[in-house]
Amino acid sequence: MQDKKSFGKYIVEKRKEAKLTQEELANMLYVIPTTISKWERGISYPDITVISKLCSILKISEHEFFMACDDEALNEEKREIKKYRTIKKWLINSLNISYLIGIIVCFICNLIINKTISWFLIVLVSIAISFTITTLPFLFKKSKCKLIKVSLVFTMLTNLLLLTINYVNKGDWLIDSLIIASFCFSILWVDILIISFVKINKYYKISISLILLGLSTIISNPFCNNILNIPNEGSNLPNVISGIILIIIAFIFFIKGHQKND
Repeated sequence: MQDKKSFGKYIVEKRKEAKLTQEELANMLYVIPTTISKWERGISYPDITVISKLCSILKISEHEFFMACDDEALNEEKREIKKYRTIKKWLINSLNISYLIGIIVCFICNLIINKTISWFLIVLVSIAISFTITTLPFLFKKSKCKLIKVSLVFTMLTNLLLLTINYVNKGDWLIDSLIIASFCFSILWVDILIISFVKINKYYKISISLILLGLSTIISNPFCNNILNIPNEGSNLPNVISGIILIIIAFIFFIKGHQKND
């Protein structure tokens, strides 16, 4: 009912702008004045047969007419968008506050317990990575380079995390870990570049992403074992099965994309 009342106010406003009474408008449309009154009181809408003439008399387009009919629906949509943005902003701010609290608490604990800054550096970089995933995407303007920017920061921070862990723990596995990370990120970046710059429909892009994920799932364990010189005692069968399932799903999306192109 509210949308009809909103529409009725619109008709009253346009009728008065046209300097017409309800009776004069009714005569021009070959309807009774009561009909005009019902429109303006939000009881009913004009019949479709009079819409074109009504628009002509009131000097409005049919698009404006139907927009006025849906005015309340549009307002409701705007309220929902505003509500969504408020919730999103609240969640992001809550996450950022929790990150800040975590940084402060870990810094103090590291100083008190160890009398120096050590594992806090690992926590700091880890929180930065979490920030990159949860908050940074909303800080960049929407563009095809947005995914690349976020992924670039994520890649650099992940490598920094490996360096930090190796430094804090005085390990000797830095080169191996960087090789494994480079292998994983090479697959990720191939996918990102395809998604960002290759002009194909979304089903093809999903298909390619799943194929790359499936292949990396199959070969990741043997690759890591080889780099780390770990005997391949465990079976890679679960990974192979998971990879094959992902590739099958990718094939389904590929067929869906082919159908969309036809």
